[in-house]
Amino acid sequence: MIARYRLLGGQICNPCYSWLRRHPAPCPHCTHTRVLAHLDARGIAVCSPCAGQPGRFGCRTCGREESLQGSHCAPCRLDSRLSALLDDGTGNVAESLRPLHSYLLAVGGSDTVLKWIRREPVPSILRAMATGTAALSHQTLDALAPSTKLRYFRRTLMSAGVLPEIDVFLHDLETYGTRLFATLPAAHSALLGRFFRWRMLPLIRRSLQGRTLTSPMFSARRAQLRYISEFLQWLDTHGMTIETVDQPAIDRFVSADRVRQQIGPFVTWAVQERIAPKVAVTTIRSRGAGSHLSDPDLAEITARVLADETIPLPTRLITLFAVVFAQPVEASIALTRNQVVDGSAAMTMTFARTPIPVPDRLAALVRAQLRELDARPSRHPDTHGWLFPGTMPNQHVTAASIELVASRHGLALRHFRSSRLQHFAHTVPASVLADVVGVTADTAYRRSVDAGGAWRDYPPLRDIEESQRSLQKFHSPEPGFRR
Repeated sequence: MIARYRLLGGQICNPCYSWLRRHPAPCPHCTHTRVLAHLDARGIAVCSPCAGQPGRFGCRTCGREESLQGSHCAPCRLDSRLSALLDDGTGNVAESLRPLHSYLLAVGGSDTVLKWIRREPVPSILRAMATGTAALSHQTLDALAPSTKLRYFRRTLMSAGVLPEIDVFLHDLETYGTRLFATLPAAHSALLGRFFRWRMLPLIRRSLQGRTLTSPMFSARRAQLRYISEFLQWLDTHGMTIETVDQPAIDRFVSADRVRQQIGPFVTWAVQERIAPKVAVTTIRSRGAGSHLSDPDLAEITARVLADETIPLPTRLITLFAVVFAQPVEASIALTRNQVVDGSAAMTMTFARTPIPVPDRLAALVRAQLRELDARPSRHPDTHGWLFPGTMPNQHVTAASIELVASRHGLALRHFRSSRLQHFAHTVPASVLADVVGVTADTAYRRSVDAGGAWRDYPPLRDIEESQRSLQKFHSPEPGFRR
């Protein structure tokens, strides 16, 4: 290796020079973050000004020596690239895209943004929007092939304020339906489109109650549409239509693959609309992960997760929320910082309506997560204040990503949560279970009856003091929290 540069009191090679430029640090003399490429009289690495040497590393635009990329720092290079990309043809950033220009410069992580704006279809679409050859609209994005990359692009434009806010997954579901119907025979397209627009979408919107569709819900409804289209094609193959189908045919189609039970809502709707004869899909419900874990088993899992620092902190916390407070993954990932109260008294968290005291060791992990969020540079503004922010702009982490990491560590979050909920249902009044855990009153009552709980016949609680006394039962996993 040829030594090309005279720095640090000697000759250094190209790889060492590149490493030096990529790793600026606070100078021990002036405390400014710069490339420490020279030695002082005591042999300590210092910056060029403190060594009395001419500067050679500073960005040619702003002079800073951090995040260097060639002759410029990443923020200045990003500004230059964005200005060229969003140029409306007059040498200026297009008026409609100026908020995006400011947003991408402000979010931090310039290196990452630089890579993002180089990956198609981002540069070609932004260039077309800037010059007016493509409209700045959701419809322009709808013409692209659906993907996670496109979803990220759309959310970024929304977060920057250049596109109106929409329910992205619900919008994607509608787009998927439109594309699917276009591939079907006319009769199938008309029938499935009618079910989709007049049955599926209204039910989804009512169930959301102002919330947005989640990724698992989107995937489930998309799969349901696909199975229904396969069912209609299967009927054609067997010389039948939805108007002439009989019960043996329904049973034959569903028995071939259990997931085909998902055509049930469509068949029920077709019968109600008097399109199909009186047939039905028999649903066989899964019993889940098997027998529930015992209380000592859950306490052992709690102790293990508390101690295992190899598990990423968000996964540890969401696992503990499942084991200790019977929280489903979908609820935990959507927690916000406002749901954590950490004052002079013990920390409390609100999962539903009633705040719950958090045991000390678990509270320490929650505080560590809050500190990590405060120290982490945010790539996108977080208007929700998520406790577990995700990679998508303004979105929390996904359930799939948490469960994937958990599975690698042998953690079955849904089984843990179901087991803890079963223990609560056996010992806690249904009304308290609903108020604290967040399940519906009907679900809490059914769980209590199934568990043979001592409180299954207890009337709905209205007395606050009695409710607070009942909350003490939520500390059953305390053996895992030896203080």
